[in-house]
Amino acid sequence: MSETMTMTATDVPVSVAKRPANTRPFVIQFFLVQGINFRCVAYCDPQGRWRDAFNQEELFGDIQILSCP
Repeated sequence: MSETMTMTATDVPVSVAKRPANTRPFVIQFFLVQGINFRCVAYCDPQGRWRDAFNQEELFGDIQILSCP
């Protein structure tokens, strides 16, 4: 029987069965975004800030979504 896996806010796979009952998984959706002088793959963190998918640095300024899943 296969076990369902999910990602937590720290991007560490954790078994759903072993996850504490009072926590919810943080699901990351990646987007191709563009701002002034940059274009990258990014995600929106739980606080609503855009972050670079490669180095998790916060992206500032107006962000335009170029493609989504």
